[in-house]
Amino acid sequence: MTYYNKQHGKFMDHGGAVITVFLVVVFTLSFFSRAHAATLFLTPASFEIAIGEKVAVDLRIDNEGVSFNAAQATIRFPKDILEVVSIDKASSTFNFWLAEPTFSNAEGMVSFTGGTSFGVSGGAIQVLKIEFRAKGSGSGTLVLSDAAITASDGSGTNILSKTADAAFGVVIKKETPTFLPAQIVRTPVPTGALPTKPIIIVPVYPDENRWYNLLSPFTLRWAVPVDIIGISTAFNTQPNYTPPPISEGLFGSKTYPTPAEEVRYVHVRFQNDLGWGPAAHYRLAVDTTPPLGFEVSIVEGDATDQPAPTLEFKTSDILSGLKEYHVRIGNGDIIKIPAPGFNGTFQLPLLTPGKRQITVKALDQADNGIEQNLTLETIPIVSPAITFVTGELFSDEVAGLAVRGTSLPSASTHVRLYKKEEFIVEGMAPADDRGNWELAFNNPLRNGSYIVTAQSEDSRGALSLVVSSSAVQVKSKPIIQLGPFQLGKSGAALTLLLLLVVGFVLGVWFYKKRQNKVTSRVGFAESEVTKIFALILKDVEQLSKTSQTAAATDYEYALKRLNANIKKMESYLQKGLEKIKK
Repeated sequence: MTYYNKQHGKFMDHGGAVITVFLVVVFTLSFFSRAHAATLFLTPASFEIAIGEKVAVDLRIDNEGVSFNAAQATIRFPKDILEVVSIDKASSTFNFWLAEPTFSNAEGMVSFTGGTSFGVSGGAIQVLKIEFRAKGSGSGTLVLSDAAITASDGSGTNILSKTADAAFGVVIKKETPTFLPAQIVRTPVPTGALPTKPIIIVPVYPDENRWYNLLSPFTLRWAVPVDIIGISTAFNTQPNYTPPPISEGLFGSKTYPTPAEEVRYVHVRFQNDLGWGPAAHYRLAVDTTPPLGFEVSIVEGDATDQPAPTLEFKTSDILSGLKEYHVRIGNGDIIKIPAPGFNGTFQLPLLTPGKRQITVKALDQADNGIEQNLTLETIPIVSPAITFVTGELFSDEVAGLAVRGTSLPSASTHVRLYKKEEFIVEGMAPADDRGNWELAFNNPLRNGSYIVTAQSEDSRGALSLVVSSSAVQVKSKPIIQLGPFQLGKSGAALTLLLLLVVGFVLGVWFYKKRQNKVTSRVGFAESEVTKIFALILKDVEQLSKTSQTAAATDYEYALKRLNANIKKMESYLQKGLEKIKK
């Protein structure tokens, strides 16, 4: 048993027993990680007694659906008004005590630290019964302090959300309590027939066909017809009892104290001017005690390769009887097993390899529960081996992805294909008597990187661990291949586009460069032609002048210069055109 040691500030093992975390002693709120879900309360919540009288007060827990296995508290009382006579733990749900229930009338306190090896749940789980005697008059409160309730979650989580104290008063002489209801004063209206059977409504216990784990004073209500002049009631353990024909008055409701844990019945009948009518009966069934503790075992052992092991468990409930069992595997959904007809064994569904906690909870008809936990390890069978997988595929080819491997003979292998974390497809590959298997995926695959996994399954449904292949690359088939260099459709299209862009850019660049060169050469040619034309024009003017003179030699000279300049111009023009063509 594990419990929390306040002195050492850590969990300690008590007696070497492996049960569950026993208790977390209350720290300040800053040291607690709480899942608030339980109430520690005293009942009756208020009472009045006379000096010298005794009263029994129960300490109970409402766990609000979260199972617990331990609790501690201190109950403080005015020591000058009350004293403890005895503490009864015989009916407590706790079966061992780290700190025995003790009391001190000198200090006015009761304290305890107790627990159980089972997880317990219910709306009014009994912890202690404390008998007080009144020794002085006055009023006060029984105060709960230093309290904690430990969840049966293996971590000792404190689930206490609130405490409910009890108020009391002590008088010198207590009057006899009365539960007579307020009377109705009116004039009856005869109907000419005997009274009808009353319709009883009990708001605290609204369904007479079920069991309740609630302890509370309760009020009966009914409608009073116009002809009624008297009412008779009774509250006992007889289901068909008829109240005596003695009127208690005329009233539409009546309050009773907290009922005992048993099946009791309320009886009501009406009286009019013609006599008494039939009695109505209402069943009140209260049970706050969980079923008896039980053990859970696994037929195949706590560690087994049986994928669907069998649990053995069974218990009983003394008062309301068992309703059902709840089996929960890890954090999975609850499997409900009706208790009637249950033979004590339950086969779990197929489990994957690994360790997990199995929780079995027994619930009675009032929804009080007791649970037991154990750890089950599902051992994997021998894992398969992937000996071959296609390393490279073309997305537009018909040929599929081939996988081959080995496993246990006659086992089946789940072969799954993933693209990163995305599941694509699964196939089943049966192994031959030598353990060889193979499978081909013919599904069209998109380009990318893929992984193949394999997991064996035998005839029982037992599974192995999952093994993975190396990466499989899927890409487009190459259109261009130069040695190790390959270009597929997308790569070739991209390369062609790139070449077109580069060619266009280079074409524009060469065109602009040539245009600049041609412009430069044309400009140069224009300059040279202009100069030559200037010379020719000058020669023509000179020739014109000499033609008017008588000297033949001057005219011939001018004519020769003109011819020479024309030839020079022809040469320049020819060279200029050749440069432009280059």
